[in-house]
Amino acid sequence: MKKLIIAGLATAGLLTGGALALQTTGDNVAVAQTNAKSVVDAAKSRGEVGERIDGYLAVVTGTSAEVKAAVDEINIGRKQVYTRLAREQNVKIEIVAKLTGEKQLAKAAPGEMIMGEDAVWKKK
Repeated sequence: MKKLIIAGLATAGLLTGGALALQTTGDNVAVAQTNAKSVVDAAKSRGEVGERIDGYLAVVTGTSAEVKAAVDEINIGRKQVYTRLAREQNVKIEIVAKLTGEKQLAKAAPGEMIMGEDAVWKKK
């Protein structure tokens, strides 16, 4: 079951910042999703935003309203995908989210901030 969930997440494009919205909504949302991803990617490289073990992004340090809004947008998209996959696989949403979180922490670039089970931000 774990492989099915992860395969579904990868297929959905979630691991690239919630790209599922690019496939299921109109052009304006696609542009917004692309912009949110680029804003978050830049904030990750500056150490302002990081990945958490629970499958969601979070602000590490004080940041701009634009970055916070981009984080929120991507997290909303992730939750939608987690909800759909959990329903399809008949598992709790937290399981899908955590499996994705584990994968996101593993693929984080060196120097990016990550938060594991201990709830402490660390530089990868």
